[in-house]
Amino acid sequence: MLRRVALALVLATAASAEPPTARQPATATSEATRLGAEYFIQKAGATWTYQLQSGSKGRVSINSFVEWKAGFSYSIGKKSVSGTWRVKEGNWLERSSARADGEVVLLPAVMTRGTRWQAPASIEKGTKETSQYEVLALDAQVDLPNGIVIDHCLAVLETGLDGSAPYTHYYAPNLGKVGVRGPDDWLFRLVEFRPGSRGHSE
Repeated sequence: MLRRVALALVLATAASAEPPTARQPATATSEATRLGAEYFIQKAGATWTYQLQSGSKGRVSINSFVEWKAGFSYSIGKKSVSGTWRVKEGNWLERSSARADGEVVLLPAVMTRGTRWQAPASIEKGTKETSQYEVLALDAQVDLPNGIVIDHCLAVLETGLDGSAPYTHYYAPNLGKVGVRGPDDWLFRLVEFRPGSRGHSE
C-alpha cells in the first residue's frame, strides 16, 4: 500500500526506476476555500529536493526569514534564481531575479475551484509574457517518484493568454510546491522535503 505523506515529514529520497505516471489533476471533492498563505513555508532552512524529468535533481531553499520575508534560492535544471517570498493579506507574493516587473502574485488570497487570475509567467514556464492561471482542483493527488502519494493538493493550470503551453503546478498545505507538469510530462516532482529548524529571525 502506498504511504501517505504526513505534515513536516522528511520524504524518502529513493528514486523509482519506473517512468513517471501521467495522473491528471483530480476533480475537487469539495468547494472549500483555500488561501495562498496555506502553501507558504515560513522557516529558514526549509529545502525541497526535486527529481527532474532528466533524472537529475534540483533544489529550492529558504535561506533566510527576516521581517516576514523569506529569501529563497531556486536551482532546477539550467535555471538558477534568487528572490523573496512573503504573504500579504493572504496572498503569496514573489519578487525574483528572473523578472523585472517587481512583485507578482504566486497564489491569491482566496481560491476556489475555477478561480482565475493573470500574472507574469512562472519561473518554470520561463517566459516574460503574461500567463493566465486557473485553479483546477483543491484535492488533487500527486504520485511521487518514490511511491509516496500526496493528497489534498492545490492544482493550478498556467497557460498563455491564448490557452497555449499548459503547465500545472501542484501545492500541498504546509508543504509548498510538490511538482510541476509541463505540456508533455512532469518537469519535476518532490523527492525530499526538510521543513527547516529556524523560525523568524530579526
